[in-house]
Amino acid sequence: MASFASSYIALAAAAVFTFLVPGLICYRFFHLESHEIWGFVPLFSVLVSVELIYFLSLAFGYSKETILFTFLALAAAYTVVVYKKGESLQPPKFLKFKQIKKTTLLLFTIIFLISIVVLVKSVWVVDQYGIVITGSNWQDTPMHYEIIESINNGNFPPQTPDYVGTPLSYHYFVDFHTAILEKVFGYLPTLLPVLNAVFILVFGLCIYALARPYGRRAAVVATVIAVFGWGLSYFGLFSALFNGTFNVYNNYGYQFNGLFGLPSIFDNLLQQRPLLVGLPAFAFVLALLLKMDDNKRLILAGVITGLVYQFHNVAFFCCYVAYFVSLLVNIKRFKFSYLYFMLPTALALPFIFGDGASFTFQLSTAFVTQFASNPLFYFVNLGVPFGLAIFSFFKPGHVYLKLTFLVLFLVPNILLLTPWVWDMYKFFIFAWIPIAVLSGIMLAKTRRIVVVTLVLLCVITSASVIIYNVGTNYTGVTWNEYQLGLWVRSNTPQNSVFLTYYGLYSPPSMIGGRLRVSSYVYWPYGHGIPLDQIYQRDSEIDSAYNGTAAQLQTVIEKYKVSYVYVGNDELNNYPGCVARFDAISWLKPVYTNQQLEIYQVELNQTGT
Repeated sequence: MASFASSYIALAAAAVFTFLVPGLICYRFFHLESHEIWGFVPLFSVLVSVELIYFLSLAFGYSKETILFTFLALAAAYTVVVYKKGESLQPPKFLKFKQIKKTTLLLFTIIFLISIVVLVKSVWVVDQYGIVITGSNWQDTPMHYEIIESINNGNFPPQTPDYVGTPLSYHYFVDFHTAILEKVFGYLPTLLPVLNAVFILVFGLCIYALARPYGRRAAVVATVIAVFGWGLSYFGLFSALFNGTFNVYNNYGYQFNGLFGLPSIFDNLLQQRPLLVGLPAFAFVLALLLKMDDNKRLILAGVITGLVYQFHNVAFFCCYVAYFVSLLVNIKRFKFSYLYFMLPTALALPFIFGDGASFTFQLSTAFVTQFASNPLFYFVNLGVPFGLAIFSFFKPGHVYLKLTFLVLFLVPNILLLTPWVWDMYKFFIFAWIPIAVLSGIMLAKTRRIVVVTLVLLCVITSASVIIYNVGTNYTGVTWNEYQLGLWVRSNTPQNSVFLTYYGLYSPPSMIGGRLRVSSYVYWPYGHGIPLDQIYQRDSEIDSAYNGTAAQLQTVIEKYKVSYVYVGNDELNNYPGCVARFDAISWLKPVYTNQQLEIYQVELNQTGT
């Protein structure tokens, strides 16, 4: 109740109710081990709370009041469940740190600390020039900010904020979760790097839960490899160091469409926000499906699969792969109850048949042809863990993990499921989970010196990723652009459409939370918009800035533009546009500061 009066208490409540309460309500109804509950509670809580707030917001409107009343309902549900179970309202035993081995606690502490240090040094960093968004986050993070800020500024249910006029056919619910926490507090862009670090920790907890049945040592090794491991791309780093040519900007291990063409797992965790929920959900479903004869666990696996679709649709597909592999492994003792998994996955149907994430399905070798034609590609990119996973096939046991790894590895080589061929690489990221666990199992039985040596060879790539992220300082927005974005938030109507250049950083959208006509080409393309349509729209934007008043008016009327923005990108790409706009009577300058201009469209007042 105090959340209605204090934004800081509201933020704390949002953290508790979206990361803890739904999980604390429901873990009692399933047969979960203590090491599983640690991953289950935050994962399940995020899945349930976000979906609950989404559907309640459709009914009653998305607002701070809807969110906080949802928390009151969850608090009541928690109280009722605890009372019915005859338990104390005190935190359950598994939340006590004394129950955890010191080495395990140290492992998760290190994972969180490394993640948050890297993220707060690379995302929304304040320097003398403005706001730094650098390292792995330079490209996609501005898009996530546009989604978050537009949702919190009236874009709900959301259309695509960076490609106006189309439903948001993107698995954006992890951004919706961030928007919820920010909504109850106010504008808080520094929340994103902190939440990313928390989700990386949750991923580590879920990997540990999956690997723990094979021994604590196997679980620790698997968790380290799953979060920080990868292939041999550190060869470039060592070569540059030995040759004296090292440059933090140029010695980034990942090479798009090159030999080291798969970005490492930690690189993905730092920037690919949907994966931050999709990966732990998949890992936990794998853990639940280890016990197919436990009906409650099977149903829970189906529930998590159904809930994860709008967080990450590839995760939904991978969970079904794991389920069918588990069915195959247990086919000789098949029971009708094994089908219980499928019923709760129907929770995804409103999004699959609505405006949910884009999905295609066709036989194709496009990924291999375009990105993985080199015979060494998979070995150099997936490295020692990949070799250990292959070697495990010569050892008995663990058929479920082996087949899941094999199927997920084959999928991008023979199918095309994503609008953009390149996005099929994410199946290798999901295959990395059984690879890491199989590696942990293999290494757990070897001598300690061998374990330490091979694990070091697995994780050096993440050192390169960390150096790149903390050592670069790409400016996302200058201080003048930041002030302009704040002005837009306060002085323009919500859901206003801005005409901007189709680039990465757009202060009216990323900070102001307003919509824009188009953006960086691979954002809408990755969401399912055909390239020819994107290029056509971009061409129209070019004509609006470079052409006549009539051409500008055509674009404004077609996309219902309310404001025309001229910033650094616009000045660089459309020299002379300010003089042309100043000569148009129905463009009213409403903001001018250090060559940054905003014009309000007043066509109706001219009678045109």
